[in-house]
Amino acid sequence: MNKTSIITALLMAVVMSVSFTGCKSQKKIAAEKAQQELLAKTQKAVADMEAMASKEYTSLDELAADEARLNEIKSYNLEDATAKDLIAKTEAHLASSRKALEEKLAAEQKAKEEAAQAKAQEAQKRDIYYLMDNITGAGNTQEANLMITEAMALFASPDVPVLIEIYNDGDIVDYDRPTTAQKYLDKLKDVQGKPNKIKEFKKDANGKITELILTKQ
Repeated sequence: MNKTSIITALLMAVVMSVSFTGCKSQKKIAAEKAQQELLAKTQKAVADMEAMASKEYTSLDELAADEARLNEIKSYNLEDATAKDLIAKTEAHLASSRKALEEKLAAEQKAKEEAAQAKAQEAQKRDIYYLMDNITGAGNTQEANLMITEAMALFASPDVPVLIEIYNDGDIVDYDRPTTAQKYLDKLKDVQGKPNKIKEFKKDANGKITELILTKQ
């Protein structure tokens, strides 16, 4: 090998050495960067889960957002022991929070519906009583019969039972002799007295009265 070949070989060896060292440095830098990113991701995940695991939720939207964040964290497949423990703890807390919140919202909705129904029933009681009172206050039989016809439109049939409560002591309730809607309204026309107070009534799917319970004035 001549002098030129030897110099060329030495230069190539130096270049390869520098290239190998540079490649190794780049891999090391990339590995360190990945390690730092994983550490930052883990720390952020742990901080988020610690907050979620002790949070009291007031809306399903807020809860759903945190459920989505937890699913994102689970997709990281973190090996950190603290993170793994927090995932289980947070998952259990979110599940129990959803159940409690849904039950609370359902109870609130039910209370609203019951309040609305009670309000509607009170309004209907006034309407029914108004018609019955008009029957007793009719100026003549023809007018009274017209009012009876209008009132009967509220009932499922002329034979709807009408119960008049005459005694109530807790679980012990006594009623006057049972009558029907038609007979009771006809009696109001004949007696010309004040109608009994409406205690409650039941309706069918069409909104027609199927049972009417009255109390003595």
